[in-house]
Amino acid sequence: MASSPADQSDQPLTEKAASAATRRADQQRLRFRIAEQRARSEQAGGRPSDDEAARLVAEFHARGGQVKVCPPADESEIEGQR
Repeated sequence: MASSPADQSDQPLTEKAASAATRRADQQRLRFRIAEQRARSEQAGGRPSDDEAARLVAEFHARGGQVKVCPPADESEIEGQR
């Protein structure tokens, strides 16, 4: 005889169902972290202005920071491409 849905709730989760539940829980934790980061960012004043961003980049370079993904744009190269 087929078991009712109420009987199935007492059975342990199968591996597939457990992994699906784990994925859902991980996604929920990720959404929570993103929302938490956004709230902290808004509390800190939100997105920096252009002047503030330029100041932060200048401080980064002054402390020895270097661009590793792509080199800074050179004005002569930019005008040569136009």
